[in-house]
Amino acid sequence: MGSFNKFYRVFQNTLQDLYPEPKELESIFFLLTTHIFQCDKTTILLRISRKEKIHFVTYDKLIKKLWELKKNRPIQYVIGYTYFFGMKFIVNEKVFIPRPETEELVSWILQDHNNKKDGHHNKPIQVFDIGTGSGCISITLKKKKPEFLHIYAMDSDQEALDIAKKNAKLHNVKISLKNVDFLKGGMDIPTKINKNSVHIIVSNPPYIRLSEKKLLHPNIVQYEPYQALFVPDKTPLIFYQKISFWIKKRLTGIVYIYFEINQFIYLDIIDFLKKMGFLNIEIRRDFQGLFRMVRAIYYANK
Repeated sequence: MGSFNKFYRVFQNTLQDLYPEPKELESIFFLLTTHIFQCDKTTILLRISRKEKIHFVTYDKLIKKLWELKKNRPIQYVIGYTYFFGMKFIVNEKVFIPRPETEELVSWILQDHNNKKDGHHNKPIQVFDIGTGSGCISITLKKKKPEFLHIYAMDSDQEALDIAKKNAKLHNVKISLKNVDFLKGGMDIPTKINKNSVHIIVSNPPYIRLSEKKLLHPNIVQYEPYQALFVPDKTPLIFYQKISFWIKKRLTGIVYIYFEINQFIYLDIIDFLKKMGFLNIEIRRDFQGLFRMVRAIYYANK
């Protein structure tokens, strides 16, 4: 039979080379232990200080989870969920793990489309979330802005959509899940969409060039879905191009786009959007000070 303080030492010694940043390692430790013991961080700290014993069955489970972490498996996949906007989302290797940068992108949308400020409060708003993965963007937007008329969550991977469906059920929201491959043409616009609608296009598409693979932590490369991460070096803007061509071909009215982007090629993205006729282009830094988000407006058929 082990104890809390013993497991804490074993955990630190096992993973400190993989996660040299102490704060990150501490965070992973508490994510795992609060999940296993279904309690809060304070309770775990008290149990460590008291050197409380851990039942051998539970201790064995902890060691097995620790071994998964030692193999670089992300903690979110080990425990089966993560948090986004303070809400719990089911995740596994079929979906990209939601990041804080994407929370910032969603915050930007919510700020822009506050009914009192956006000037479109009398018009129906449709949202197209392209490459939805876990569904975190669509579900959060619907939860925070139930007045958004329709939210279409699209992904080329049916298994990812199955996870998004579970998350939508978990949060009791209705979104339309669509199996769509934008590299093969995108989605036909539902006939019920009003041509005078305001459209919001949001996407966190694959944008990491293969040559940048070496810059990533091993747990990202080994476990997160390849198709959600990488693009060829020769065509790094491929998804932004396909989405933009789709917008020009399919949509009418006012179209707002919100993209998460590769900080190394943000100037190329701005240049492309200008050439495509997008206006009011604004780029923002994320919490790390990197250029990771862009917003623009397109006035279709006007």
